[in-house]
Amino acid sequence: MSRFCGECTYLDLSTGDSYGKFYCEKRCERHSANDVECSSYCTAYSRSNGSIKNAMEYSKDHESSGGCYITTIICDILKAPEKNTFIETLRWFRNNVLQNDEKYKDILVEYDIVGPVIAKNISNDPLKYQIAANAFFKYIKPITKLIKAKNYDEAVNRYKDMTNNLKNFYNINTTVTVEEINNADIKSSGHGIYKVKRITDM
Repeated sequence: MSRFCGECTYLDLSTGDSYGKFYCEKRCERHSANDVECSSYCTAYSRSNGSIKNAMEYSKDHESSGGCYITTIICDILKAPEKNTFIETLRWFRNNVLQNDEKYKDILVEYDIVGPVIAKNISNDPLKYQIAANAFFKYIKPITKLIKAKNYDEAVNRYKDMTNNLKNFYNINTTVTVEEINNADIKSSGHGIYKVKRITDM
């Protein structure tokens, strides 16, 4: 009988992300609670059946709802740990610069709408490692350097180049409408899942 990641002591059930994955402290990567056990499996005897069931339902409900393609590149494909200087710098930039300036709202919303499509294409590509490595060294690493140097507009331009190149490479024609931009909640944007404003915010 198969056992699942949600039943493993190494899967931190407090770290669920927008596409249904949790952080595995043993393998330093993210997994669905519904993934079948690996060779590192260790039963979480103190974990209640209810919390396991909730985690598995969370994974099922969220697994196709979004996708942060930069996290896909850095963590899922290149196997960097969840906490690394590149992810943390980019998240700081999103939270403290992009989400606080309306002029960047369009790229945040595009990331939420087009990003999951890019993430899926890269994940399913037989050459995903080469593509991820190229994106990392050509774009992501230089972008983080630009952010640290406070050259924010150039960092945004470099990000746009990366996104457009990946869209062209995978023939992604998804576009973002003005209505989608206007209706988006900027403080929740840039996570790889599109969210609209609450009615009270409109």
